[in-house]
Amino acid sequence: MKLIIPLEGQSVDFYFNPCYNDMMKPQVYIESCIETLKRDIQYDYVLCSPPDFNELGEEDDLNYSNFVDTWAPLLNPIGNFVTICISDRKSKGEILSKHSQVIDSFKKIDYKLHTHKLWIKGLGANMFRMNYQHLLTFTRNGQKRKMKKELLPDCFLINHTNYEKYTYGMPTKMVELLIDTYTDEGNIVYDPFMGSGTTAEASLNTNRKWVGSEINPEYADLCLKRTVLL
Repeated sequence: MKLIIPLEGQSVDFYFNPCYNDMMKPQVYIESCIETLKRDIQYDYVLCSPPDFNELGEEDDLNYSNFVDTWAPLLNPIGNFVTICISDRKSKGEILSKHSQVIDSFKKIDYKLHTHKLWIKGLGANMFRMNYQHLLTFTRNGQKRKMKKELLPDCFLINHTNYEKYTYGMPTKMVELLIDTYTDEGNIVYDPFMGSGTTAEASLNTNRKWVGSEINPEYADLCLKRTVLL
């Protein structure tokens, strides 16, 4: 397996994918997803967990739709499905309904809300975020897909665990269920906010290819180390 450590703005190629046993090139671009989406890349499905206010360096009173509107219109999945995984925020005695703003942003670009699931992170209390995450899958162009029986429930109780020191990740099993439902083997999954690489790991586990963007070089390095171990 050959690994090239990139400079900022470059991509990394893996020349051997153990899930396929042939030559492939999953890539992570160390740059804003807006820059990646200007490249000539193709992908069948989009799955991501966008950054929270603190990761964006913004105040909690930011209109989250304004951020989503900078990259959502650039998405162009061949399979016409996009899944956004988002947690609402607690701030100054109120709930900031980020998920409803995401829905509004996607409606503006002619996507319809196909399914709305909840990942319950745990039964404890969190002072800053709701202890569950909205899993919003959007469709366009009238695209339909038969739901896998494992994804039929509306709520999934899976305790949250960190990957090393990365605290924003999702359970790999939850991501695998989404990928398995909205793609076929051999399809390409794009994650605009790769983080620690949960989407990449879940893609490999389900015999899919992956491509992603991650603006933070430390997170990108974590993602690459994680996939090398598979």
